[in-house]
Amino acid sequence: MKKPFFSHRALRLKLLMWYFREKRDLPWRHTRDPYKIWVSEIMLQQTQVATVIPYYERWLKTFPSLAVLARAPLSRALELWAGLGYYRRVRMLHRAAQHVQKKFLGRIPQTAEVLKKLPGIGRYTAGAIASIAFDEKTPVLDGNVIRILTRIFAIPQSVDQPRTLEKLWVIAGSLLPDKKPGDLNQALMELGATVCFPLTPQCAQCPVRKNCLAHRKGNERFYPVRSQKNSYKKLRMVALVLRNGRSGVWLEKQPEQGRWGGLWMFPFWTHKKEMLSAINPLGLRPRLFLKIQHVFTKYRITLEVYESRFEKRRFLKRPRGKWHSIKRLAGVAFPSPHRKIALALEKNHPRTSFPQKRASTVRRKISRKRGRGLDSPENIASKTAVTDPGIYF
Repeated sequence: MKKPFFSHRALRLKLLMWYFREKRDLPWRHTRDPYKIWVSEIMLQQTQVATVIPYYERWLKTFPSLAVLARAPLSRALELWAGLGYYRRVRMLHRAAQHVQKKFLGRIPQTAEVLKKLPGIGRYTAGAIASIAFDEKTPVLDGNVIRILTRIFAIPQSVDQPRTLEKLWVIAGSLLPDKKPGDLNQALMELGATVCFPLTPQCAQCPVRKNCLAHRKGNERFYPVRSQKNSYKKLRMVALVLRNGRSGVWLEKQPEQGRWGGLWMFPFWTHKKEMLSAINPLGLRPRLFLKIQHVFTKYRITLEVYESRFEKRRFLKRPRGKWHSIKRLAGVAFPSPHRKIALALEKNHPRTSFPQKRASTVRRKISRKRGRGLDSPENIASKTAVTDPGIYF
């Protein structure tokens, strides 16, 4: 790393002055309640701000405190999360709430070191909660902060390397003030979300452009450096929309211990031959309903969705399944691809109203996205843990 031509204090002051002047008016910025900050941080992982706001507000109306969430069944939490995606987040949040209620008597730990031991909380999330809610002088490092720091300091090493990430953690920590370090952490994240974009950085609006080595060189988009290229494996899978004569469809609840634990899904198979061998003895002749393209970590998945009618009470005696009214699918917790199937079914039942990804009022209120966690270290780790493509649907 090259020696900077400015002091950390000067950089810090510019960032904080800009943040207090330009920061977006977001609901979780009006509280120091660690539970509410925790919920917002979990929801913002890999999700845009405009999408999160209505979910966040509905969540707190239903679960206003950690104690209420800990007492609630996981199925209720999944219902509130339906459509937000990445359901492992809500399962870990629910588990962590129960753990805090039992082991800490409902008091959320105040240090990042203890917080990161809770289910679903990594180093970044622990730092965000501890610094914002409890004023602990501890850094954060998500995709936005990585991008900003590698540009300001023109760091040539690949951020795919653990040594580079550790260096960035040290730099982020060195910038923090002794008082209200959470403000500086939020300023860095805000700058990355609203100005220092990956491909189109708005340098003219940047408060620290004169302190940015990458900007001085005119090669901002060169940073951060990466050595790994994304490679995707193509998969084809099939699902079946099974209808009865009463406007119902057959859904199956996934086992709690699986990746999609507690969610409802249409029957699915890895290959079309497997589906046909299962349903042909029943006299079913399915027709193609739609095709869904879905990207999940390192996989590009084509999901072929078939449909057929079936009038019997149960389907193949499959466990954990039952008929659901199409009119009530809006309240069912689906993983993303199967939610797309349900939305397609909605077209024939207009009274069904699914929560939308972005309401127009929210779009007007929040004009920029907060691309949290798409390339953050703790989410990279969770992505690489996936090994079985059969559990995606």
